[in-house]
Amino acid sequence: MSHVISLNYSDFQDMLEEKRQTSPQPSQQPGPSDLAEKQEISWELQQPFGKWSNRLVPLKESLSLSISEWEAQETVNLTLDTDIPPTFGFSFCISGGFRTQLLGSKADVVTESGEAQVGFLQGESNSVSSVGAGQKVSLVQLQIAPHLLEALTQEEDVEPPKLLLGQFFDRTQAGFQWQTRTLTPAMRIALAQILQCPYRGVTKRIYLESKSLELIALQLHQLTEQPPLLSASVPLKSDDIERIYLARDILIRNLVQPPSLLALAKQSGINSFKLKQGFRQVFNTTVFGYLHAYRMEEARKQLLLGDWNVTQVAQNVGYANPSKFAAAFKKKFGISPKVLKSS
Repeated sequence: MSHVISLNYSDFQDMLEEKRQTSPQPSQQPGPSDLAEKQEISWELQQPFGKWSNRLVPLKESLSLSISEWEAQETVNLTLDTDIPPTFGFSFCISGGFRTQLLGSKADVVTESGEAQVGFLQGESNSVSSVGAGQKVSLVQLQIAPHLLEALTQEEDVEPPKLLLGQFFDRTQAGFQWQTRTLTPAMRIALAQILQCPYRGVTKRIYLESKSLELIALQLHQLTEQPPLLSASVPLKSDDIERIYLARDILIRNLVQPPSLLALAKQSGINSFKLKQGFRQVFNTTVFGYLHAYRMEEARKQLLLGDWNVTQVAQNVGYANPSKFAAAFKKKFGISPKVLKSS
């Protein structure tokens, strides 16, 4: 029968300090590649209750990569008290699993092999993560500041980045919010390339940054296309359905500057969770998936009428960048807006 080992952050720091004091220090002079990698923070612990390792790689300002391996011989409960600035986290569980209890909340975050999670966290958070005896956890995590993520997605052709992220996370709320999806084949390839990176020094950092951004892109795409795991349908009353149609009408009236999901829910008199679930039930798509489809159809009608040029039509349906509009239109209809207009 396994024991339960309870640890906190200070316990880990003490074990790491003890290892540093008893381990021999390298005597050789660092080479150019070593100097380029000096910002990486790596540690490994071998204890009777299990083996733990972690590598933290700062890739650029406000973006970091973490690779963790946990092999538990006994059940381990790790208590963490954190206070962090607003941060988006992307987590990819390659093997194993664990449960995180958010103290002060009824919700637990259950992480299983083959799952991808994206979350938003800020402020004070108290949690207990439990890894069961016999679990071999392999985890890749990315942390990125909101301003950098928004800068990277400012050319998003489906919906503005603040709306894309606002569908799922309330950034006025302290603590941790998350969404769970499954690892896709493309994600698994990128993860394997990160774990088996063949480069060193500056080349390694550039390579890892590109693969990390690829994972973020894949997970953002999945977030808007795939419903959450184990997402339960919300029973809709007639009043709920009326309010969902009202929300649709508000979107249509505001094609150029649509409200955020939270603002749309407030204007419609319905909570955001029921609005998201109800939109899927009534219209078989997400709120902003509907907005995108309506924009494209409205653009097609305006182009066929012939009263506006392509740039004007793009602006009429909420696209400031005509080239992004053209790409989205061709993806939707298989023909460029310019060709359609001249046909």
